[in-house]
Amino acid sequence: MARNSRAALPRSVACPIFNILLIEDNLAEARFLQELLKGSGLYRAELIHQQRLADALAYCEAHPVDVIMLDLSLPDSCGLASLDALIEKVPGRPIVVLTNTNDDDLAVEAVRRGAQDYLFKRQVNSDVLVRSLRYAIERQQVEEALREANETLELRVQQRTNQLEQANQLLRQEIREREHAQDRLALAQQAARMGTFEWGIAENQVIWSPELEALYGVDIGAFDGNYDAWISTIYADDRLTVERTLQQAIAHNRPLDTEFRILKSPHEIRWMAVKSNIFCDDSGCPQRMVGIHMDITEKKQLEAKFLRAQRLESLGTLASGIAHDLNNILTPILGVAQLLPLKLPDLDETTRELVETLGNSARRGSSLIKQILSFARGVEGKRLCLQPAHILREVRQILTQTLPKTVEISVSTDADLWTVLGDVTQLHQVFMNLCVNARDAMPQGGTLTIEAHNVQLDDIQIQPFPEAHPGAYVVVTITDTGRGMSPEILSRIFDPFFTTKDVGRGTGLGLSAVLGIVQSHGGFLDVQSEVGQGSRFSIYLPAVQTPATPPEEGLTVLMGQQETLLIVDDEAAIREVLKTLLETYHYQVLTAESGLAAMNLYRDRQSEIDLVLVDMMMPGIDGAAMMPLLQRLNPEVRAIAMSGLNATRTVDQAYDLGFQAFLSKPIVTEELLKQLRCCLEN
Repeated sequence: MARNSRAALPRSVACPIFNILLIEDNLAEARFLQELLKGSGLYRAELIHQQRLADALAYCEAHPVDVIMLDLSLPDSCGLASLDALIEKVPGRPIVVLTNTNDDDLAVEAVRRGAQDYLFKRQVNSDVLVRSLRYAIERQQVEEALREANETLELRVQQRTNQLEQANQLLRQEIREREHAQDRLALAQQAARMGTFEWGIAENQVIWSPELEALYGVDIGAFDGNYDAWISTIYADDRLTVERTLQQAIAHNRPLDTEFRILKSPHEIRWMAVKSNIFCDDSGCPQRMVGIHMDITEKKQLEAKFLRAQRLESLGTLASGIAHDLNNILTPILGVAQLLPLKLPDLDETTRELVETLGNSARRGSSLIKQILSFARGVEGKRLCLQPAHILREVRQILTQTLPKTVEISVSTDADLWTVLGDVTQLHQVFMNLCVNARDAMPQGGTLTIEAHNVQLDDIQIQPFPEAHPGAYVVVTITDTGRGMSPEILSRIFDPFFTTKDVGRGTGLGLSAVLGIVQSHGGFLDVQSEVGQGSRFSIYLPAVQTPATPPEEGLTVLMGQQETLLIVDDEAAIREVLKTLLETYHYQVLTAESGLAAMNLYRDRQSEIDLVLVDMMMPGIDGAAMMPLLQRLNPEVRAIAMSGLNATRTVDQAYDLGFQAFLSKPIVTEELLKQLRCCLEN
């Protein structure tokens, strides 16, 4: 802010003034100011005088004006209202306020509202008037430059950094000429989260800018001009590396460019980057290091997110690659488990339970593969109208068999619990995952409580959950009496790969998958936990006013009628199990171990074969290549695709090729028989 006692601006930074508009109703004072200008260095300036604010506004709209002098007492306007009107109607013009009263508060308020300077009429002389006019234009130009700087911040930071390096060489000699540049630089540094330093190497004295100390979270002057106070703030694991890098930069007379962590507070770690140059004396001995410190925490966080995304992409690729093979392994296991009760109807109860456990284990293995694929965004679940209470009863049965006896299980649901639209397998995974986590949180035992209730949420109740909408929900709450979680851990539990378990005991994917599944169902999660007080996970699923999907038809209704099927799969165990299973349900079965063998068999016995089951992934001629060949032999061929990779693109590809249905491995008997009847009867 320019004041009457301000020192004269040097000629190198003075601004040319050509058109000056004076808004003053007192003719004597207007004539006085005009005489002051004539006797000043502004001999080329033209003074235009207006007595009323309205006339001045009209003039500004039609003529160029470099600077405006405004009296606060006018016939048609008074006080700061004149300034406000002028700024509103003629924005971007520098304004110097004139006042008769020696009122600092009024003057400061005028500058705060947008004036560039103020003058007390009784203290004005030629030099003060010229300085004030030039300062007003210069300050307006500086403000405009700062606005432009915000649009290209990175370029401006580099430009200001170069200015700073040059300014440090002449700092003591040119301090007064550089005051305004220093102010602009300080603003740029604050915006860019950057601070500067100059290190006198020989005397080990450091000049730290206030912006730099603010980045480190210390009080201004806390570093006290020395090196040791700064180095102690660096994260202990990085401190030795930073010191070695500094020593090497000095020893080899090369710029310093390094990154490290600091402890801004006992619980906050930030990343800093230092870039600097070394200046030597005539003999080449390092004398000074001048440079900048920048807070690059956000950059590091973005890099971490990018690496995390790469890891997730790799996980999806890996999961897709192994899913087919794993499901091929599980298919004969599940097939045998489903076939044994049919072949051996007189099994005792214990053996029957073992066979059932075998089948359930195969299904759970397949569900685990689906969970990983779902997390990798490669699988879409089958949505049905279902009753959550049925899933919870199954979960309770599994938990009773698997959890330690020291964990007490309590399950309660509303008698009239609403239905939800969802995928049975995925919701089963959500509840089992949370229950297993609850078990891990209670190594010495405790109580696991599972509750399901109907709730109606309004606008106020959903405010803590931005993704939620008002309406009817079924809320399933899983509560444990375990260790609980600190706020720091609670804020990260849904991050992929984050885990508090020992190495080898957790992947960090479980809760991330839980969140993804719940959100894909249109629901949301509420988590409450306190160290030593246990945890409470509440899963909110949108309710639907539709009865639950009725159970599938009995297997006796889906019996075959001696139709001939051709099974094509490169896995011998899968062929044999499916052959035996289908023959048990009154089908005649032919098998082929490759696409080529299948084509030869189909060509010879086309009239006998009613339907072909083809594996989509085989060596040589796979299912995708085989289907067009079958259609060439028989345009009306009926075929079902099978694959251990239940990815969306695989299913879409099968239907695009002309397959009537798609079966994912491991194949469930009910689904197989249902698809066969559907394809054969339509």
